[in-house]
Amino acid sequence: MSVKVSIVVPVYNGEKYIDSCVKNLKAQTYDNLEFVLVDDGSSDGTAAMCDKVSAEDGRFVVIHQKNAGLSAARNAGTKRASGDYVVYVDVDDDITADLVSDNIMIALESDADVVMYNFWYYDVDTDDKKENAYEGDFVGSGEEFFHKYLGKTIKHEIFNAPWNKLYKLEFLRENKLEFLPEYPIYEDIIFASRMLQHAKTIAVNSKRYYVYYVRSSGSLITKYVDGYFDSVTYFYENALKYCDKYEDNEKQKKSFAELYVKLVSTNLKQISNKADMDKSRKLALIREICNNEKLRSALRIAELESRRLFAKHFILTRNAVAIYHMYRFLGRR
Repeated sequence: MSVKVSIVVPVYNGEKYIDSCVKNLKAQTYDNLEFVLVDDGSSDGTAAMCDKVSAEDGRFVVIHQKNAGLSAARNAGTKRASGDYVVYVDVDDDITADLVSDNIMIALESDADVVMYNFWYYDVDTDDKKENAYEGDFVGSGEEFFHKYLGKTIKHEIFNAPWNKLYKLEFLRENKLEFLPEYPIYEDIIFASRMLQHAKTIAVNSKRYYVYYVRSSGSLITKYVDGYFDSVTYFYENALKYCDKYEDNEKQKKSFAELYVKLVSTNLKQISNKADMDKSRKLALIREICNNEKLRSALRIAELESRRLFAKHFILTRNAVAIYHMYRFLGRR
C-alpha cells in the first residue's frame, strides 16, 4: 500500500469555507489520505458541519477543542495525524487536485524531510490572482539548500508558511517541532526557522499548487497585536541560529535581517497609528524597540530600500518622536 498522508486543517468560525475546502480535499488524486479537521472552539456552525463531513466520509477525523489559536490547532491536528507525511491547509484557501500526488512522489524519491512547493496569491479586495514568480527546482542536503536556494525562497516567500510544504511526520516528531502558541503572530516563520535547523534533505518544487487568499481587512498582519515585536524578534534569533550552523553565512544573515527589519517597520507603523493608544504609550513602545540590540545589529547589516533609510536612521539614533510622526504621516497616505 502507498504511504499515508495526513492533511491537517485548522478551522475557526469557518462555516462559509468548509464546503469548498472539503471539495478540494476530496478531489485529491492521491488515494491514501487522512483529513484532520480541528475545530478550534468555533461559535458558528463549524462543529456540526465538520461532524457531518466525518460521518459521511471515514477519511475525515474531527477534533473539537476550546479556542486556543491557530498554532494550538495545528499542533492538535499533528498529534492526532496517523500518516507518514503531513500537509497543512488553511480552511479559507484553495489547493489543486495534484498537490499531494506530485509532492509525495518527490518526497519518496528524494527521502526529503520537507518538500516546499509554489503557490498563487489571490487578493480578495481586488479580485486579482497573481502567480508567485519563484522558479527553480531543487533536491539536496540542508547545507546545499542553505547556500544555493535559501535566499530565493525568502525573497519569494516560499520559506515562510507551513501551508506550502509537505513534511515527513517522523521528522517533525523526532525533532519536537511544534508551533508555539505563546507567539501570537508570525508563528509560520518562527516554525520555518526552527524546522530548517534540523532538515537533512530538502526539496523545492516550483510548480504551483496552493491558492493563498490575501484578506487585508481583519488580518492580524494589518493590525497592532500585543507580542508582535517579541514574535518577529524570536524568529530572527532562530534564523541567526540556523545561519550559524554553516560557514560563509553573511549573505543569508543579510536576507534574514532585511526580512526582520521589514516586519519591525510594519509594527512601528501599527503602533504609531493605533487609535486607542495614547501618544506617551506609543512613544514608550517605539523607544523600547529602538533600544533592542537584535534590531540594531540587523539594521547595520541589512541592505534596505531607500524608503526605509529614514526609519533606519531614526531607529539607530533612538529618535522615537521622528519615527512616530513619520509613520503617522505614512499611515494617512
